[in-house]
Amino acid sequence: MKKLFLLMICGLLFLAGCGREQKSVKAPELEAEEQVEQEQTDEEQALDGEETKTFVPRDLSNAELQEFTMWISQGSNYGNYGFLMSEYTKPQDVDLSQVFYAGAGLETEPLTKEEEQAYLEITEQEEIYTDCTRLTTDQINEFLEAKLNLSLDDMENELEWVYLPDSDAWVWQHGDTNYINYTCVSGRQIAADTFELNCVPGDENFAPYALPSCRLTLQKYGDDYRFLSNIYVAGLEYSKDIWKVEDQTFDVNLEGWGDVTFTSYEGFKSTYGNMDFTFSLVQEGEEVYQFPSVVEENYRQRELPEQILAVGFKDYNQDDDTDVIILVEYKPYITTGEPETETFVEVRLYRNEPDSKKFILDIDKMDYLNINGLNHSIQEVMEHIEESPLQ
Repeated sequence: MKKLFLLMICGLLFLAGCGREQKSVKAPELEAEEQVEQEQTDEEQALDGEETKTFVPRDLSNAELQEFTMWISQGSNYGNYGFLMSEYTKPQDVDLSQVFYAGAGLETEPLTKEEEQAYLEITEQEEIYTDCTRLTTDQINEFLEAKLNLSLDDMENELEWVYLPDSDAWVWQHGDTNYINYTCVSGRQIAADTFELNCVPGDENFAPYALPSCRLTLQKYGDDYRFLSNIYVAGLEYSKDIWKVEDQTFDVNLEGWGDVTFTSYEGFKSTYGNMDFTFSLVQEGEEVYQFPSVVEENYRQRELPEQILAVGFKDYNQDDDTDVIILVEYKPYITTGEPETETFVEVRLYRNEPDSKKFILDIDKMDYLNINGLNHSIQEVMEHIEESPLQ
């Protein structure tokens, strides 16, 4: 039931997203110092008298994995994720029904009266019961050229849509979306222009899915990437390590836990909402505790998480146990046409209860500080925390 509900919500958000101001997701760019020069041709080497340059494969950084995650899940106006929903060793074998299920992010127009009548005659239906996606052959071929260097005629699997010859258009009737976000948990650059990505469907709240994890191979093409292959891989698990915020991660000794690493994680901005920052305690590489979130399932619907401003380890209630204070900056979510608004800060107070080995959100004190704007520094929080009438 949770999966069905999730898919219904995704469908509504997919359609509603057209009216929202979205940041375009560009193809990931390598950091300048990590870019690999193209190999010289034999002729150039002979002229220059240089030895052949050999490419050395390398692991991708967390920043690069984040960029690829966003590109797969939101790139091309949400047109890339469908290429991960089938298995293929060569581009010709891509399942087009998955790629174009929700339109692959392409602009679509409603059926004309003549097209609707032709569609009903071909399908032998009395009426159209759900929404229809309509794409022309030119639209589809242009998209396949960009993503696969192929056209419809080159594909091994036919597009199982209804074809209307008079308008050279393809029509697909469906009631929801097949959207799934993917997380790149690891990856390598295996050639100057080729990348292998290990991808897990879903994220921290919605993994695992029925779909398997996969190893995706991409080839750099101009400012974008082309899909070369996608192989299902067993044993991959979701990991949020790529979202770690290094400058807000600290080694600390906490009562009830001993020596731990307080680890901050950035949230994935998906079509479901905007995942808030999360915080965990890590010992010997394993997460031993995750701090409770301030919103349900950790998704912010009205705010965009911007940055973690500060983390403080203070005994703010004077019980000889170290508590945690976190300051997070947010930007109000606005729709197209609305004026820009300033960012604001929220304080989180986690009261340490070492006997039960957990931290409790001190909601009353948090509300007092946030409502009165006493949350711009750890020092300011400590100076005013006892003013709260709710002790």
